[in-house]
Amino acid sequence: TYMMIAVLVLSCFALSAQRFEGGLLAGITASQVDGDSYSGYNKIGLQGGVFVSTTFRKNFGAQMEIRYAGRGAQKLTTTDDTKVYKLALHYIDLPLMATYTLKKKVIFDLGIVPGYLFAKRGEDNDGRIPKEFLVDFKKIDIAWLAGVNYKITDKLKANLRYSYSLRSINDFKDTFAYYSWIGNLLGYRTGDYNNYLTLGIYYQIY
Repeated sequence: TYMMIAVLVLSCFALSAQRFEGGLLAGITASQVDGDSYSGYNKIGLQGGVFVSTTFRKNFGAQMEIRYAGRGAQKLTTTDDTKVYKLALHYIDLPLMATYTLKKKVIFDLGIVPGYLFAKRGEDNDGRIPKEFLVDFKKIDIAWLAGVNYKITDKLKANLRYSYSLRSINDFKDTFAYYSWIGNLLGYRTGDYNNYLTLGIYYQIY
């Protein structure tokens, strides 16, 4: 149902091409999970999908996307610490945001990212973590986002965004727990939260 609604909305936008712009997006994610015992944006993933955007007034507008995005966490090993931990979370996201254009070249984003978790995988020193130990992850993640775009050409722009979950991504009650500065600022003391950066390239088709 979630994806059907997203596809219908995107189709309606596309049918109004005289008012809307649309195209393809691709890029990478760098993520961590606030609430586990590790820090650092060490989990590198991919993102890709489609977008539509419109302008309401001279500088204000909106944008919607449907994308795949890989998130998760990864511990970096060293010669002194060989403990392995990797967590891969695969989402279909529907970012919805307001935009503000500054001097035609720079565009700011602010919005929310509803995401559907369709696959997950964990790994430690014993190999792949059994699925029964990953069952507590919630299917729906909702995050806020803030970003900035730079128009390279009329058809091509680069985008950098920061996103953070609004609620815990699993049902864990007790954690180890490490929280980044934003998690501490928000007062989180329990639960796990996706904390990630995305770097993308957007190509306008129409």
